[in-house]
Amino acid sequence: MDDASAVTAAPRRNAPCPCGSGKRYKDCHGAFAAAGDPPVGDAAMRQRMEAALAAQQAGRYAEAIALYEAVIAQFPRTFDALHMLGVVYFQRGDFERAHELVTAARSIMPFDAAARHNLQLIEAAFERRVIERAICGETLPRLGKRCIAPSTPADRWRWRGTAPDLIVSKRDTRGVWTDVEGLVRWLGAAPTVWAYPATSSASATSLPVRTIDPGAGDFPQHGTAIFYGADISPVSWYARAQATDVALYCEVDDACLLVDRICELANEGRTPLRLLFGSAALGGRIGLDGCVVDRSSGE
Repeated sequence: MDDASAVTAAPRRNAPCPCGSGKRYKDCHGAFAAAGDPPVGDAAMRQRMEAALAAQQAGRYAEAIALYEAVIAQFPRTFDALHMLGVVYFQRGDFERAHELVTAARSIMPFDAAARHNLQLIEAAFERRVIERAICGETLPRLGKRCIAPSTPADRWRWRGTAPDLIVSKRDTRGVWTDVEGLVRWLGAAPTVWAYPATSSASATSLPVRTIDPGAGDFPQHGTAIFYGADISPVSWYARAQATDVALYCEVDDACLLVDRICELANEGRTPLRLLFGSAALGGRIGLDGCVVDRSSGE
């Protein structure tokens, strides 16, 4: 995301403090002196912070979030953990959560230059997001005419007894596997479930999950592909896939995400896309033709 590319990271612990004191950052604004913060020599906390930063820099955001949150759970007023967790959420496009966390960090160190700069970026992104959503909301109905296959009563049984690819396209899969399992029951299918390596662990589900690795030739190649969520673009492998029957399960009404993904999955209209909605209310908000999924049963 362009908004997140300009974030200012907190200085490294041994770098000069940006306040101009002449001290190292870890001995000045980076010192953990407030009540509830970890002692300066807490090795376990340092290891988590270093691992979190490495994961963040590598784009493994779910892993970074889990590590920063582990530090905060033990030491709630850890400035670096709050600040950098806010930056991770900013990089993922969750500006509301990013604003909350960076604001909390600034309550601990109100004069930190990096946190002040990042908060300004977040607030500017809020303003742009409002405009983007309005534009995307106007664009979605046009995409419906070009890219969305008309729904029919037969769509309810379309995938029963088949073996499609089910691609979990969420950046953070924590808390979604129950929903995915409900979708599988509703489909009445025996899918091959796929997830991206950057997402969080699939250990919370009994479904066998394969990892997408286009470089090794491991990616969905069945004739039917059903995408759960629209967070992640399949551009790295989709052109090599064999799918001619494609569906997108929408669990949120983010118009900007849907504009990007609908065009991509429908091959700009060459492969008509079927939409599945998590609820009738969600389908109404999105305003496109599709089928409502009752995840409570497969009947």
